[in-house]
Amino acid sequence: MGAGSCPISITLQAMGEPVVGEVFVPTVEEEGGNIIGLGVFSSEKIALNVLKDYFKHSWKGKIISANLARWQVDLIGQDALTLLAKWSCQVCPICDRPTFWIDLDNFSALCHGTACGAWMEENIYDPEVIDIGLPAIRWLHQARSIKQAMIEFRKKAAEMRAAGGDVDDEMVDYSMEDAKTRMERLLRKEGSTGLGTTLVDLSNEEE
Repeated sequence: MGAGSCPISITLQAMGEPVVGEVFVPTVEEEGGNIIGLGVFSSEKIALNVLKDYFKHSWKGKIISANLARWQVDLIGQDALTLLAKWSCQVCPICDRPTFWIDLDNFSALCHGTACGAWMEENIYDPEVIDIGLPAIRWLHQARSIKQAMIEFRKKAAEMRAAGGDVDDEMVDYSMEDAKTRMERLLRKEGSTGLGTTLVDLSNEEE
């Protein structure tokens, strides 16, 4: 192979060995660029469950993003890696903890905090409408822009604090699955890639 040539993908099956299959690798990134691997798994579902469980504890560290990759076993070259999904971690507008995970490939976000569950997603009937909600108090709302959605979240958070209301863990456990189901339904749906960037911009504006 001459200098500057592209790497060639070669399966070991062509060398007389069978291809074993594929594995799924979830990783998270800390501030400063440190990458933490969360394991190697035989199915995408298991890898996603491990990653989402980690999302619940992101407030304990300085996690800024996460990825889920698929690796083809016994495949030489760059084609062995496929990036399936990526997320950005932001401060939740309701509970003020860094547990608001934004799916950068789809128009959706979900707080994985145990006493919150705030969510945001594109309306399935009208792409101009953004649905938002807080399962803990069975609150649903609609907005016409990401900025308006974040404002409505913060208004609701302020109302709850003014009323002295705390989010009840048992109520969250009861209703959190609805939000998670919505997140999973949109996980593979192609959509806007600007949600994470917009939320970061809004955060910077407030500073």
